[in-house]
Amino acid sequence: MAGPKIDIDAVQSAMSAVDDGQAQMEAVTQQILASSGLSLQAMKAPAGQVAANTFGQLGGGGKALAEQLAALRDDLGKLVQVALAGSDDATAAAKSGIAMTTSAGMA
Repeated sequence: MAGPKIDIDAVQSAMSAVDDGQAQMEAVTQQILASSGLSLQAMKAPAGQVAANTFGQLGGGGKALAEQLAALRDDLGKLVQVALAGSDDATAAAKSGIAMTTSAGMA
């Protein structure tokens, strides 16, 4: 009875995509937050403050998304570690079973 298997290469590919997305999100967030500061300095009128606040909120959302991508990356890394540990355990159990079968057959 074979259970689901984890394709380590697919997980590592997903990790790479998450890394790329996180880097892009952080770059966009930095640009948005920089625009927020410039907008506030350039426009002291209420409309300028609204624009600056909007940029600030977008930047905060981008930062939150980048943090979630980092958490996803960590989770994918843990998945690989658990899968590899499970594989090692299964191999050890199989070897132990072979040894027991061999010694039981000799008795």
